[in-house]
Amino acid sequence: MLSAENLHTIREEGALLLAAFGRDPAAMVPQYPGWTLDDLVYHTAGVHGRTVLICRLLAQERVHAPRCAPDMTVDDWYRQNLAEMLEIFGSSDPGVSVWGFGASPTIGFWERRMVIETGVHRRDAEQALGLEGPLTDHVAVSGLDEFTELWLPFLGEVPTLKVTATDIGRSWVIGPGTEGSEVEGTASEVFLRLMARPSAVSLPTVWADAVDRLAPPPKPDRAPRQDAT
Repeated sequence: MLSAENLHTIREEGALLLAAFGRDPAAMVPQYPGWTLDDLVYHTAGVHGRTVLICRLLAQERVHAPRCAPDMTVDDWYRQNLAEMLEIFGSSDPGVSVWGFGASPTIGFWERRMVIETGVHRRDAEQALGLEGPLTDHVAVSGLDEFTELWLPFLGEVPTLKVTATDIGRSWVIGPGTEGSEVEGTASEVFLRLMARPSAVSLPTVWADAVDRLAPPPKPDRAPRQDAT
């Protein structure tokens, strides 16, 4: 069984994202120029759906995200994928190896990844409505725990950095050597900045340039796939 806190977070963050969508599906998402909340929910539903396939099939090779069937609305598809993902997480062994990122990906990796994915996109969705609330501590800490393994390889040559979440009294050293500089802020503000989002935290120039090159995902392809499930 996977952790109750992670499942609770995915469920709550997933519901809040959908609630934001319900207020104004056409609202533009500042983080992703050209995206509406409809696009963001479609993207997140696809990520959830891919996670379901990986964990259900115990996939050992890359799995493509499914696409919404022509006879389903985006919000119904999102609800279905979220519910299926929570169900399979709730009955899975987190130590089982599956395809993913990093050295030894498991179902537990995808559990944490979906805490972060759902929580960060909930915040993106609320920002589209003019709301600027923080990430929850659990989402932010999960993201900081993951950062070295998942995102550091995409940043190129950056000096080792120590980040400190002053609100919870925890620090992370990101990189293989002795830290060259240090930044502080709340866990939410630190992780948001590392995810190339607006934040009160200022990164060293080389780090700021590197994280700002993290490209947004492509606009969701709304054409139905023959192999979609």
